[in-house]
Amino acid sequence: MSLLSLAQAALGGSIPVLCYHQVRPDSGMTPEKFGSHLDMLARMGLESINLVHLLDIIQGKRRMTGPSVVLTFDDCTLDNWVYAVPELLRRGMCAAFFAVTDFLTPGKARPRADQGGQGTTVPSLGEIMRRARKGHFEGFMNHDEVRAMVREAGMEVYSHSAAHQACFINRVRQGALSENRHWSHEALCGPAPADTPVHPVGSAYAHAGFGLDWTGRPLTLATPEERMAFCLDDFSSSKGHLERILEKPCPFLCLPWGEYDDITLEAARQAGFAGVLNLQAGYVGPGTAPLRIGRLAVKDRKSRSWLGVKTALLSTRPTASLVRGRRPKGRT
Repeated sequence: MSLLSLAQAALGGSIPVLCYHQVRPDSGMTPEKFGSHLDMLARMGLESINLVHLLDIIQGKRRMTGPSVVLTFDDCTLDNWVYAVPELLRRGMCAAFFAVTDFLTPGKARPRADQGGQGTTVPSLGEIMRRARKGHFEGFMNHDEVRAMVREAGMEVYSHSAAHQACFINRVRQGALSENRHWSHEALCGPAPADTPVHPVGSAYAHAGFGLDWTGRPLTLATPEERMAFCLDDFSSSKGHLERILEKPCPFLCLPWGEYDDITLEAARQAGFAGVLNLQAGYVGPGTAPLRIGRLAVKDRKSRSWLGVKTALLSTRPTASLVRGRRPKGRT
């Protein structure tokens, strides 16, 4: 019996839900580093389970039978398919991947690193998003790749919204457009002079913010009614799009930037999602609100020992509350 098993037997268990983004060579999260994370989690005695299993535990339909962990990836960038999936398959582990469905396009599956695709170059997320704004989506997985993720690799693919829409959340100036501090600035400002001010950026699903959407139209997010309509339209579109591609239900939504408020969650409920994930790490287990499943963001710069300590804390009920995640709203 592992130390975590003993700790859970004595204190009560909790299930760490980890959030990754990109895994690619020449980055802060190389395939080798990601693989070392997986090996450490296995040595700690943690079994990877999928989100359907987790929801059953949360809702009391299944019992916790030992230390478990849920691995998730935001954005469905191509590197997830090429580099992360082989590391998971090599160890018999599973993960859930969240797709920005407006960026999913038809296409044939490209070779993974274990299929001859070791030299595939994938840009950073910021560059991928800048290209997507111009209609170039090759930095994301395509239809055949997300289908293969589910049907052949045994992974899960769910919604990360339709547009991953950002907004300016207040009028505090944080520099000028020419400084290009965030990938969303150019989209939010549109064609504008270089000295146009930019402001703190957050999720358009969680704020009464302002700016332009991806098509260049002004965001209408001033009133609760406008915000609800925006969220419900996006979430419903994303869910339906993914269900048509995969030909199976899409019960989970991962919130962009992990931000939310009551309007966000009500829109997700009305759109038909059974579970919603954020970045507010803490206890996850029996009794957790399914629309408030917290995750720990695993940043590229964090060490394996940092991950080990955080994961251990998140594995028991009384210590899970000691881990602080991102606030549910606001990124100023």
